[in-house]
Amino acid sequence: MTALNERQKALEEKYFLDFERAIRVRDRRNRILAKWAAQVIGRADASAYVEEVIAAGQTEPGDDDVLLKVLGDLRAANVVADKMMLQEKMRALLFVAAEQLEAEG
Repeated sequence: MTALNERQKALEEKYFLDFERAIRVRDRRNRILAKWAAQVIGRADASAYVEEVIAAGQTEPGDDDVLLKVLGDLRAANVVADKMMLQEKMRALLFVAAEQLEAEG
């Protein structure tokens, strides 16, 4: 194997590891967000709500489906919330999720 092939293989492996980590961080963030939202809206069945949010997050790539699901639920519960506030919450929880996964090794 040439040095170029070895480097290409190493870059591919790094890409896949980074991609897998990003998916795990996003999933963890969505779970944390759902638990927070369940508490805010007063859902007694927090684990069921987490599953609802996770299912919403699997419909399309990106964060819009999760954002719209949680925002709609907050508003339905008469919680004052807007898209920008929720996006900021999601951004902050992304770092929390990444730190938790990093701590777990």
